[in-house]
Amino acid sequence: MGGVCRSRFGAGLLALLLTAGAAAAGGAELPAPLREVKPDLMPVGSATLHWFGLHVYDVALFAREAPFTTNSTAVLSIRYNISIKHRRLLDTTLKEWRRMGKGTNVQQAQWIKQLEPLWPDLKSGDNLTAFMRQDGPTQFYFGDRLLGEVPDPAFGPAFFAIWLDANCRYPEVREGLLGIKTNTRKGQ
Repeated sequence: MGGVCRSRFGAGLLALLLTAGAAAAGGAELPAPLREVKPDLMPVGSATLHWFGLHVYDVALFAREAPFTTNSTAVLSIRYNISIKHRRLLDTTLKEWRRMGKGTNVQQAQWIKQLEPLWPDLKSGDNLTAFMRQDGPTQFYFGDRLLGEVPDPAFGPAFFAIWLDANCRYPEVREGLLGIKTNTRKGQ
């Protein structure tokens, strides 16, 4: 299985995510434009992130095939339960890539530059969805609206790794998303 996710993440959003509970993929829905993707995307799993009892967000993974593989067509959909500025999302994403060694420094800088105009500030109830095409671009949706895409095929696996890599920071989230675990654990 690999490494264990350790320590707090500093000032970024993931610093808030000290504990996580996993749940079945249940009622999570794809953005309307992705419901017509063929072959169908099926729910793989989901997780709920908590910080000291605060419900931060719910995240769900959909894929064409199970078990999920890092280069397969997949969707990661996050429904936020808190407000967060897009700059914080960008900073946290970059810090996680650096911690996990995903992409080169040049790739990371280019990816962040491409994400900068795409990601909005988020408030409670907002959905941000990443649609990774096998060996292709990754598109982002805000609710049902397409925000744009990152064309580099290496981006999608690096982005999804934040939640799904064996060296992720929150193994309970990973287990929930991969459908490995269906019970909920409460943290601090």
